[in-house]
Parts: sequence; C-alpha cells; structure tokens
Amino acid sequence: MPLMIEGKPIGGVPKTVQEFLAKYDFKDSSNKLKSAPLKKVAPIGLLYVGQREFAATSPEDEKIHVMGSEDATTCHIVIIRHTGCGAVCIAHFDGYGSDKAVQDIMKVMNELCKNKPFGRYELHVAGGFIDGDESSEKVSIKTLNAFNNTSEEIHLITACICDLNNEVKKGMNFPVIYGLGSCKCKTGDIYRGTFLDHGPDMPLRSARHFTGTEEVINIYDHRKSQIRLEPITYSTMDEIELLCRMPDLFIRQHLSTSPDQEPPHFEASVRAALVQIRDYPDPKKSMFADGKPRCYNLESNGSWTKV
Repeated sequence: MPLMIEGKPIGGVPKTVQEFLAKYDFKDSSNKLKSAPLKKVAPIGLLYVGQREFAATSPEDEKIHVMGSEDATTCHIVIIRHTGCGAVCIAHFDGYGSDKAVQDIMKVMNELCKNKPFGRYELHVAGGFIDGDESSEKVSIKTLNAFNNTSEEIHLITACICDLNNEVKKGMNFPVIYGLGSCKCKTGDIYRGTFLDHGPDMPLRSARHFTGTEEVINIYDHRKSQIRLEPITYSTMDEIELLCRMPDLFIRQHLSTSPDQEPPHFEASVRAALVQIRDYPDPKKSMFADGKPRCYNLESNGSWTKV
C-alpha cells in the first residue's frame, strides 16, 4: 500500500519537497512540534540511535522508556508507531540505504505487532533545512519514497522537513529541530529532544558511515532488551593519521554537509570516529572477540554494561 495522508493514498511522491508541501499541509503539526520546549533527556531508560541506525521496541520492554536521536542537520529522524500494540521504531536517515532500511524496519515492527493486529502505523519525519546544495531535499524525497514503496499502509502524521524545519539566524538558514524523541512507548508522544548520553561504542558505530558503509542497521535486540552490535567492517581511509591531527576548523569545514549548522560537539564526535578507524583498522578482529557481537544491558542508573 502507498503512504497515506489524511486517510488517502498519496500515489507517487512529488519530485520536490516544495511540490509535496504545496500539495499536503503539514504546517500546523510542524509548528506545534517546533514550538514545544526542548527536552533534555537523562540516560535512565534511554535508547539512543545514531546516524544510519534504527531500533524498535514495544511497551512490554521494561528497560526502555525513551527512544531518541539527534545531531540531524541535513539528516532526517523518523519515528513510526503502531497505535494498536504501541510498538515504536526510531531511525536516523541520511539518504543512504533508505529502501532496505524501511523494509527491515517494517519486518521488525510486524514481528512486534503480530499478536495485536488492530490499529495502524503512524509515521513522523523531522529534519533538514533549506541548505545550499539541496542535500536535505534529497534525503526527504528518498525517505518518503522508501515508505511509499512498502506493502504496509503507513499514515504520515508529521512531516517537519526542509522548508518547514527552517529558521533564519543572521541571514543564514538553520534547522529548528536537531533531535527527536519518543517518550514512554505506551503514549506515543514525540518531542524535540537533546540526549545527555548516546550509549556505548559511539566511535565504533560512527566509523561505519564516515568510511562509506551505506547500510542502516538495527542496533537493538528487543527480545533480550539489549543493544546488539553485530561484527562490522569499515574501509580504511587514506591519510587517516593526518586527518586525526587536523584542527577542529578543518574537520568542520571538510567532513560535514552543513558545517555552519553543526552542533558544538561535532568536531569531538568526528575526531573520536577517526581515532577509532586509525587505532582499530580491522574491527572484526580487534573489537569483536571470536566474531561475536558486542552486547550491552541497560542498567537502572542509565549506564550500559557489556555482556
């Protein structure tokens, strides 16, 4: 089934975001989301998803109470929820691997909801802004097309993207929403959020997309309530030693699609990923003992303990 808006199938996705927003009115829902206070989310009960990652769980999961993702400039954060069973998935898309990611997401969501068939899938998408090379628009169109090509009926509730997520500061365009969270899976509430902890192994997880690995991976085993990182490989980067020594300004200007709009911790996050690539060029051997996944349990104080 195609993507649904106000109970009707949209058919094909328009070629541009401007055409899409002219045809479908998401101003009110976007303004409501943008005007809500920014929540600072503590680590307790938090499952954080990074770029080219997704995770899904249900209200029966006693460990997870909040799911979130941030640091999206041209990237988009996606939340999909089933109104009947309350299962929720959050994903961080950057335009790569979207089609397969949506297939994988819906497979997990259908598994979570198999015993509660009543209800519907509702989709919320936020991210991007009016950037110079239209990177945000490309992510928007790819994301909408990926969900429109599923066999499931998915109702688009929020599309706070590109023009609707844009604000001007000192003559320059910026995104309003950098992070999105879903609080307490049972309620399905979504909100603007910033997250005080990003979970375990972030340099390792980030190294994947910095070296060109395009797959969007599931990082959470909802059956065991664990973060589960399967053995990964990433390509080595030419002159990695030199990149690790480069000043912050170089990292910001050359390793971002939107350097002026990145958050203050951008350089530190990228540098940590670069050091990971330099120090562990073959992570399958050095980071994954005997080829086994790295698994983590969430403790009551919000820390993740390696199993």
